[in-house]
Amino acid sequence: MPLNILHLDCSPRADSRSRQLSSAIVGKLLEAAPAARISRRNLGADPLPHATADYAVTLSSPKTLAAPVEGSLDLSEQLIREVEWADAIVIGTPMHNLTVPSVLKAWIDQVLRAGRTFRSTASGKTGMLADRPVLVAIASGGTFTGERAGQPDFLRPYLKEVLGSIGLKSTQFLAVQATAFLDDETAASALEAALTALDLSGVNERGPLVSAGGA
Repeated sequence: MPLNILHLDCSPRADSRSRQLSSAIVGKLLEAAPAARISRRNLGADPLPHATADYAVTLSSPKTLAAPVEGSLDLSEQLIREVEWADAIVIGTPMHNLTVPSVLKAWIDQVLRAGRTFRSTASGKTGMLADRPVLVAIASGGTFTGERAGQPDFLRPYLKEVLGSIGLKSTQFLAVQATAFLDDETAASALEAALTALDLSGVNERGPLVSAGGA
């Protein structure tokens, strides 16, 4: 079977560093699995609507979930099925004000759904989706790791927690930092350096990467 890749981009900029890095990650996957199929959502250029009143009403209690407002879960179901279809998920995102941009949060709010992607238990949320690799390409205008970190990082802990809560625990982060101070040449070097940390072994463990590569 060919590898199925769900590719999300969140930057509003067509030439953003996060888009360049996420495309490079997809390129690495295609090198290993040339027959891979890609489903792409350009959330930065075509953002999802924020949660509607009908969606909020439906999710407000077990009773309303059992009898949802007509059509209120349609978008959520479509997005969840895209995740279920994927063998690997690639997310390209900028860091906006220390965390995820609102377009990515809108996607998260539709995908995290009680009774569908997670169960609420006494010890917290339990994921209902099968795990698969999530490769997150981050671009930040400032620096959030290392000795020169000048800002906190709420993006990686948040994404790790919310994705893990629905069962997606194999999350890998690759980052290009201080992009506000990089020219094109140094940015290209930074992108290459970020890619060296890419580990595709988690994709291999699912099987399709190897079989697709030999197809």
